[in-house]
Amino acid sequence: MQFTFHGATQEVGRSCIEIDNKFLLDAGLKITDHGNAYPSHFDPRPIQAIFISHAHLDHTGALPLLNHDGLSCPIYLTKMTRLTSELLLDDSLHIELISHSHPGYGKKHILSVMQHYKDVVYNKVYNVNGATFQFLDAGHIPGSASILLNYNGKKILYTGDINHMSTQLLKGSCYNVKNVDVMITESTYGDRGHPNRIESVERFLEVIKETLDNNGSVLIPAFAVGRAQELMMILANAKDITCPIYLDGMARKVTDIYLSNPSSVRDINALRYAQKRIQYINNRSLRKKVLRENCIILTTSGMVTGGPVMDYLKMMFNDPVHSILLTGYQGENTNGRLLLEEKCVFVDGKRLHWSGKIKQFDFSAHAGQEGLIAAIKLVKPKNLIINHGDPIAIQTLAGKLKNVVKSIHVPELNETVIIK
Repeated sequence: MQFTFHGATQEVGRSCIEIDNKFLLDAGLKITDHGNAYPSHFDPRPIQAIFISHAHLDHTGALPLLNHDGLSCPIYLTKMTRLTSELLLDDSLHIELISHSHPGYGKKHILSVMQHYKDVVYNKVYNVNGATFQFLDAGHIPGSASILLNYNGKKILYTGDINHMSTQLLKGSCYNVKNVDVMITESTYGDRGHPNRIESVERFLEVIKETLDNNGSVLIPAFAVGRAQELMMILANAKDITCPIYLDGMARKVTDIYLSNPSSVRDINALRYAQKRIQYINNRSLRKKVLRENCIILTTSGMVTGGPVMDYLKMMFNDPVHSILLTGYQGENTNGRLLLEEKCVFVDGKRLHWSGKIKQFDFSAHAGQEGLIAAIKLVKPKNLIINHGDPIAIQTLAGKLKNVVKSIHVPELNETVIIK
């Protein structure tokens, strides 16, 4: 059996794994300073089915391009992944067009992809072209899944992005799979763990209060899918915060999708309460008005690469009383990483120096090193393939597991791993 890795090899981004020129696990892109990077070139026409772990663009963003290149097969995913990926794919195309990039596909290819979507539910066994598969709740974002594939006499577990720790938004993943021949695991945090979540929330709220008391406002870039909704719930339940809280960008639509699908989150009433506490920014003209008073602005994008956050940066960068709080992983060559390293961002081609406070908090929806190791020990796979992580994360995790799993593979881009 052959596993060819067209992306996410010693990098976070463009997950795309081909199995025997027949199946694909995810089809994502990676945001770089030179535009979007897609899975390395291959002919997608023979592919007979795609299994999508979740909606984030690093797992779905290449679908329209592959469709343009001839991909035409069922695309299996959960309902929540389908609903949110439609938003993300449209937004990705819009961003590429306004930045004068040429992605190689158009709106018609997104529509064609959607026509091939087929909803699945957790834990049910499905059949496709001589294989059976199940989607297992991965606890990463609403609708996220690990994929269990039984094919050609082998049991394959693809974790996708996984989180074993429960949050205000979601319950952690807790599936238990045995007798696995091949486990393909993410390793985003393979070299480190996470701080105590309760303590992180407390410090997050402390910094917000300090900023407000200093007559400043707080800008919180957040991923639209999952992260923004958890932060809404944290802010809405903070007794000491009485100032206006605003939600801008795609996170508004994603929140509405979750509210329309109550079973998608851990506590729908808590999310409803948060939405009532928070005000939506529904048009660009309101962005200047909200900054006339001290407030909290929760907006996209999480890595500060585009979206409404760019407008707020232009209005706030020069005033030292304001704070910007980053709440997730900041990829290489993103504005978020530049803020952390140099206190600078690029907006409309200009390099701006952020004058106020910059803090990063770990509200990750990925398993930390300890959780990854525990999950792998529980599964006890015969073969382990580690991807979706920076080189140091992958190598560190592989080193920790050398006495746990006999066969460990760390593929390079375009490498084919053969499992007999």
